[in-house]
Amino acid sequence: MEWSDIKVFLQVVRDRTMTEATNALRMDHSTISRRIARLEKEAGVPLFERAGRRLAVTEEGQRLTEAAEKLESIILREVMTLAEARSNIAGRVRIGATEEFGAHYLAARLPEIAREHPDLDLDLVAISRNFSLASREVDVVVTMDRPSSGDLRFRKLTSFEFGVYGTAGYFASRRPPNLPVDLLDESWCGFITEMLQTTELDVCAGQELRVEPRYRTTTVTAQLATVRSGAALAFLPCFVGDAHEDLERVLPDELRPTRDYWLAVHEDLADSPRVRAVMDGIADRVTRDRRVFDGVPADGARGSSSLAPEALPSVITRLATPVNAQA
Repeated sequence: MEWSDIKVFLQVVRDRTMTEATNALRMDHSTISRRIARLEKEAGVPLFERAGRRLAVTEEGQRLTEAAEKLESIILREVMTLAEARSNIAGRVRIGATEEFGAHYLAARLPEIAREHPDLDLDLVAISRNFSLASREVDVVVTMDRPSSGDLRFRKLTSFEFGVYGTAGYFASRRPPNLPVDLLDESWCGFITEMLQTTELDVCAGQELRVEPRYRTTTVTAQLATVRSGAALAFLPCFVGDAHEDLERVLPDELRPTRDYWLAVHEDLADSPRVRAVMDGIADRVTRDRRVFDGVPADGARGSSSLAPEALPSVITRLATPVNAQA
């Protein structure tokens, strides 16, 4: 068996269809099909059961998957580490991040990390979806969901605060609110909850207001645009809302839900110099910008944050032990 054929097999297993695997492998459908057929001939057993467009892995295919993933881990841990030891911090690192963190915070700071490591190339996938570290979709993940399974190392990156934002124009013909209950009948923008990959983003659901959004979207960026148009209010991460001078935060002392960001990496890449450089670079900048995540404007006008310093993670500590070892 050739390792190149096994790599094709693993990608098809992870994507469940040959069609979807074409993009990741940069091969046409017929080439992938021919590689799988060759592998099945060499194994002497079928590796997939065809069910319409999707493929189900057979029992023998599952055994090959487990063996192939072990081999993949050895290659990543040993061979790649040897190569990196010679080239120092170099190569490409792909970062998966939630849309709001990736687009509204991290994207502007990645060039700083790149300048510190001239031989490093960076990919940023800023989409609010679940990324698979095990299937090598990305090398590093910033997520709002605390990792709970898999051979991962992870740590809490930071807590961050949400606030209600609107424009002066929105309230020009309305009575200024004094209490959260005064906002019940306002026009709101929120998420399409049935399309969310994580419930952590839907802070409206956990508020006593229990508002029903008139406008619903799938991204924070779209909500931001709606709020800036003067059409509605929305709960936005403070590091997003406070970056726009045309927005005003409403009842900042009463409405300030918090969430967490977690930084995770697969065990296979946890000690990779290039990956560690990127993770340390992200953590350093989040710590530097802690007031941004605490919901405190640059002038400090809003007052002290409810996030106690001791509740925040230390950026100089190493990653936690793997999830399955329970740090």
